[in-house]
Amino acid sequence: MADSDLSDPNLPRLMWRLGLPAMAGLSLNALHQAVDAAFVGRLGGDALAALVLLAPLAGLVAAAGIGLGIGAASATARSLGAGQPDQARAVAGVSMAAALVLAVGAVGGLWAFGGGLLHLLGAQGELLATARPYLAIQSLTIGCAILQILCDFLAIGRGNAAFSLKTLGLCFGLNILLDPVFIFGLNLGLPGAAWATLCAQSVTLSVWAWHFCAPRRRPTFGPLRLLAPVLRVGLPEAAAVAVTTLSLMALLRIATAVGGADDLAALGIALRLVFVVMLPLEGFAIGVQPILSHAHGSANAARFTATLRRVLYLCGATTVVLSILFSMGARPLVRLFVIDPAIVAQAAAMLSYLALSLPAIALRLCAQITLQATVQPRLATVLGLAPMGWLLWPAMALMVPLFGPVGIAMAVLVAAWLAALLALVPIRAALFPLSTTGASV
Repeated sequence: MADSDLSDPNLPRLMWRLGLPAMAGLSLNALHQAVDAAFVGRLGGDALAALVLLAPLAGLVAAAGIGLGIGAASATARSLGAGQPDQARAVAGVSMAAALVLAVGAVGGLWAFGGGLLHLLGAQGELLATARPYLAIQSLTIGCAILQILCDFLAIGRGNAAFSLKTLGLCFGLNILLDPVFIFGLNLGLPGAAWATLCAQSVTLSVWAWHFCAPRRRPTFGPLRLLAPVLRVGLPEAAAVAVTTLSLMALLRIATAVGGADDLAALGIALRLVFVVMLPLEGFAIGVQPILSHAHGSANAARFTATLRRVLYLCGATTVVLSILFSMGARPLVRLFVIDPAIVAQAAAMLSYLALSLPAIALRLCAQITLQATVQPRLATVLGLAPMGWLLWPAMALMVPLFGPVGIAMAVLVAAWLAALLALVPIRAALFPLSTTGASV
């Protein structure tokens, strides 16, 4: 499949061509996780608990792959925008080498220290016995995921988000088909879920190897200095993903400690409903980011500004509407997951607050891709760590003692809007750059 021309003058068409496949890809990921949990749930509570327990661990390791991938996509698009296709191939080469080192290190580390990590996560007794063999195979899937994530982003950086979507569909589709075969047909139980994932990833990585054999895409190993701009963009994003994962784990623990099992369930439902909007929104932003990077690389300020304005209008309007709908329809939405009146009431209250954060999340995402495209790592780090990091916990310290478990949702809302105010700084700088005299132009 041919790469999209990132200089296509039909900007709206290009944005949809790149944004929609990336949006659909993250939505497919959410669907795959739900189906995988449904199959494992038939094995019993310990198997499902082990799957849930180890999911954040995989997310933490994958954060490094996501950061590397976003950095590589941004550097690739900037190189193409500057008319340097050979440098784009060299960026791909050094990024793949880094991903391979990272994958091998992750697998080796999990094999060497897996037992200690399980104890650290609180696994004991039957849960520990169930999780240990699953982690041994899951470690391999985590290594493959790092390589697969990088391939996805390299394709997106070249304007070929549609091919990325097709490979994701292939991987997740195969995984869903193979789950019952390995789990029940071969009687492998929970480790069978990991084997199914590993087989699907092997097929998908083979497809990626074929894709990158094309001469215009074939990676070359360039100088290691090409990794510097990749890491400058990628490390802040990796840190933000890791902090978000850790913070979500902490929020769930706090909900249990402050309230109880019902409050944990309520918060989990409310967060899941918000993620239904967040994941596609983030996917669209990831898909559109190469257009901004290409415009920056080609020094086309007018195209950069036009793209950013369209993203702001689209994401802003969509999230405002969804925020209102989710707040007004909180109870009916929650009843799709649970019927217990107490949990419904608590989850609806939490969702009403969390839904109001959606426009703020959209603003932050727009600022984040702006900073990635223009290679501003310091502000990207500050902004990326804000909503679920340094802004969240002071709000938690204030809200939770006053309002109990609902205060968790209120704290997330406050942190999201404070981060949005911070996001207005790079957005304004991009839309209204200063002249040499200091006046907006």
